[in-house]
Amino acid sequence: MENPKLLVIDDDPMTCNLLETILQMENYRTASVTTIDSGGIIPILDDKQPDMLILDLHLGVNETTKYVITIRSDEKWRHLPILMTSAIDESRACLEAGANDFVLKPFNWQEVTHRVNKIRTGSMD
Repeated sequence: MENPKLLVIDDDPMTCNLLETILQMENYRTASVTTIDSGGIIPILDDKQPDMLILDLHLGVNETTKYVITIRSDEKWRHLPILMTSAIDESRACLEAGANDFVLKPFNWQEVTHRVNKIRTGSMD
Protein backbone atom coordinates (compact mmCIF):
# COMPACT_ATOMS: atom_id res chain seq x y z
CA MET A 1 0.00 0.00 0.00
CA GLU A 2 1.22 3.46 -0.87
CA ASN A 3 2.14 5.86 1.91
CA PRO A 4 -0.59 8.44 2.64
CA LYS A 5 -0.40 11.75 0.81
CA LEU A 6 -0.67 14.92 2.86
CA LEU A 7 -1.51 18.27 1.31
CA VAL A 8 -0.13 21.36 3.06
CA ILE A 9 -1.86 24.68 2.37
CA ASP A 10 -0.08 27.68 3.87
CA ASP A 11 0.68 31.11 2.38
CA ASP A 12 4.27 30.92 3.64
CA PRO A 13 6.41 28.83 1.27
CA MET A 14 9.00 28.23 4.02
CA THR A 15 6.31 26.74 6.29
CA CYS A 16 5.17 24.51 3.43
CA ASN A 17 8.75 23.40 2.84
CA LEU A 18 9.32 22.73 6.56
CA LEU A 19 6.12 20.71 6.93
CA GLU A 20 6.80 18.73 3.76
CA THR A 21 10.32 17.89 4.97
CA ILE A 22 9.04 16.80 8.40
CA LEU A 23 6.29 14.67 6.88
CA GLN A 24 8.54 13.09 4.27
CA MET A 25 10.91 12.04 7.08
CA GLU A 26 7.90 10.15 8.48
CA ASN A 27 7.37 8.44 5.10
CA TYR A 28 4.38 10.52 4.03
CA ARG A 29 4.02 11.70 0.46
CA THR A 30 3.41 15.44 0.30
CA ALA A 31 2.26 18.30 -1.85
CA SER A 32 1.81 21.95 -0.98
CA VAL A 33 -0.13 24.95 -2.18
CA THR A 34 0.34 28.58 -1.10
CA THR A 35 -2.92 30.09 -2.38
CA ILE A 36 -6.52 29.17 -2.97
CA ASP A 37 -7.94 31.04 -5.94
CA SER A 38 -11.54 32.01 -6.64
CA GLY A 39 -12.28 28.43 -7.76
CA GLY A 40 -12.12 27.40 -4.10
CA ILE A 41 -10.62 24.40 -2.35
CA ILE A 42 -12.47 21.47 -3.95
CA PRO A 43 -10.63 21.75 -7.32
CA ILE A 44 -7.33 21.68 -5.41
CA LEU A 45 -8.37 18.54 -3.55
CA ASP A 46 -9.56 16.94 -6.79
CA ASP A 47 -6.20 17.74 -8.40
CA LYS A 48 -3.90 16.73 -5.52
CA GLN A 49 -5.98 13.79 -4.19
CA PRO A 50 -4.70 14.01 -0.59
CA ASP A 51 -5.37 11.52 2.18
CA MET A 52 -5.13 14.35 4.72
CA LEU A 53 -5.04 18.15 4.70
CA ILE A 54 -2.91 20.47 6.82
CA LEU A 55 -4.48 23.91 6.47
CA ASP A 56 -3.28 27.24 7.86
CA LEU A 57 -6.08 29.29 9.42
CA HIS A 58 -5.06 32.47 7.59
CA LEU A 59 -4.12 32.64 3.93
CA GLY A 60 -3.24 36.29 3.55
CA VAL A 61 -6.28 38.16 4.86
CA ASN A 62 -8.66 35.23 4.31
CA GLU A 63 -9.72 32.95 7.13
CA THR A 64 -9.89 29.34 5.97
CA THR A 65 -12.59 27.92 8.25
CA LYS A 66 -14.99 28.52 5.34
CA TYR A 67 -13.00 25.97 3.33
CA VAL A 68 -13.34 23.41 6.11
CA ILE A 69 -17.11 23.93 6.05
CA THR A 70 -17.07 23.51 2.25
CA ILE A 71 -15.06 20.28 2.55
CA ARG A 72 -17.41 18.88 5.20
CA SER A 73 -20.41 19.55 2.95
CA ASP A 74 -18.85 17.91 -0.12
CA GLU A 75 -19.91 14.28 -0.67
CA LYS A 76 -16.48 13.18 -1.95
CA TRP A 77 -14.28 15.00 0.57
CA ARG A 78 -16.40 15.21 3.75
CA HIS A 79 -14.33 12.57 5.57
CA LEU A 80 -10.93 14.05 4.67
CA PRO A 81 -8.88 14.42 7.87
CA ILE A 82 -7.97 18.07 8.48
CA LEU A 83 -5.29 19.46 10.80
CA MET A 84 -5.40 23.25 11.05
CA THR A 85 -2.51 25.49 12.10
CA SER A 86 -2.16 29.10 13.22
CA ALA A 87 0.10 31.38 15.23
CA ILE A 88 -3.06 32.49 17.09
CA ASP A 89 -4.89 29.98 19.26
CA GLU A 90 -8.10 29.65 17.30
CA SER A 91 -8.47 25.94 18.05
CA ARG A 92 -12.10 26.27 19.09
CA ALA A 93 -13.17 28.00 15.85
CA CYS A 94 -11.23 25.47 13.77
CA LEU A 95 -12.73 22.47 15.56
CA GLU A 96 -16.23 23.99 15.41
CA ALA A 97 -15.81 24.45 11.64
CA GLY A 98 -15.06 20.72 11.34
CA ALA A 99 -11.29 20.32 11.59
CA ASN A 100 -10.08 17.13 13.27
CA ASP A 101 -7.33 18.85 15.24
CA PHE A 102 -5.39 22.09 15.61
CA VAL A 103 -1.71 22.82 16.23
CA LEU A 104 -0.34 26.18 17.35
CA LYS A 105 2.63 27.75 15.55
CA PRO A 106 5.51 27.76 16.03
CA PHE A 107 5.34 24.01 16.23
CA ASN A 108 8.00 21.40 16.64
CA TRP A 109 8.24 18.41 14.36
CA GLN A 110 7.39 15.90 17.10
CA GLU A 111 4.08 17.61 17.84
CA VAL A 112 3.15 17.84 14.17
CA THR A 113 3.93 14.20 13.45
CA HIS A 114 2.20 13.08 16.65
CA ARG A 115 -1.00 14.92 15.70
CA VAL A 116 -0.87 13.74 12.08
CA ASN A 117 -0.39 10.15 13.18
CA LYS A 118 -3.23 10.42 15.74
CA ILE A 119 -5.61 11.74 13.12
CA ARG A 120 -4.54 9.15 10.55
CA THR A 121 -5.01 6.26 12.97
CA GLY A 122 -8.22 7.65 14.44
CA SER A 123 -6.89 7.70 18.00
CA MET A 124 -7.89 11.20 19.03
CA ASP A 125 -7.22 10.90 22.76
